Amino acid sequence: MPAKMKIRSAYATLPSAERKVADFILENSERATRMVINEIAEAAGVSVPSVTRLARKLGYSGFLDFRVALASGTANIETRKNTAILPEDDEETVIEKTYSATVNALEDTYKALDKKALIALAKAVEKADRIFLCGNASSALLAQDVATELHMLGLEAIVITDPIAMNVYKRRFEHGDVFIGISRTGRNKMLNEALKAAKQGGATCGFLCNYINAPATQIADYFFCTSRLDDFKTIMGRETNNTMFSLMNLLIILVARSIKQKQGKQAFIPETGLFEEE
Repeated sequence: MPAKMKIRSAYATLPSAERKVADFILENSERATRMVINEIAEAAGVSVPSVTRLARKLGYSGFLDFRVALASGTANIETRKNTAILPEDDEETVIEKTYSATVNALEDTYKALDKKALIALAKAVEKADRIFLCGNASSALLAQDVATELHMLGLEAIVITDPIAMNVYKRRFEHGDVFIGISRTGRNKMLNEALKAAKQGGATCGFLCNYINAPATQIADYFFCTSRLDDFKTIMGRETNNTMFSLMNLLIILVARSIKQKQGKQAFIPETGLFEEE
């Protein structure tokens, strides 16, 4: 995963000193690759240990390891630069900045994507007796959308979006099931309890969120971190699910393609949910 994406992913959970380091690096990533730890600490207005703590929190052995990763991520010229949406921006500028940030977020998510893990999850979904999709708030809408797509492919999909349903199903997960959790923050208590129950019941577990340090990383068989878009949260009061929609769409495409290939020359008819001879 690109170093800057790791920073954005963990940003909301960082204490103030580490957040200052993160702000400086995100705004001066190329310059930071040429600086020693003392210079970054001074530029960010924090102590040297704060820089080290940030590096280790992001999964690096220390500052030098972090700087190497940052340099490798900034080696290529970026064709689009993220710029904060300002109150004085006109509508056309907002459109341009939003589009640019969205494309960058999709590219960051792709760079961080474990393709083999996504393929493995798609195969598990295709073979599953039941697929459980669990999400809350706007993530629940994504879960419902994915469930509809799976139903159209002839698969058994169940959506869990509230604690009552969770209490019903948490003792019923078993081998042959697939559980997919969807959460922007990765810290939803109900969702994490559902994930644990599914894992204990023997289900294959996948999890999507915007935070690299989410508890699900230690539980799920397949964990996917998608890129955040902070400006959207500032304006709309919540983060966008764009990158999650894109990743789940990839999953559906992999499943649908495999099913169609196994059906030979039969064509899938979405309106009927059946395969018919071409």
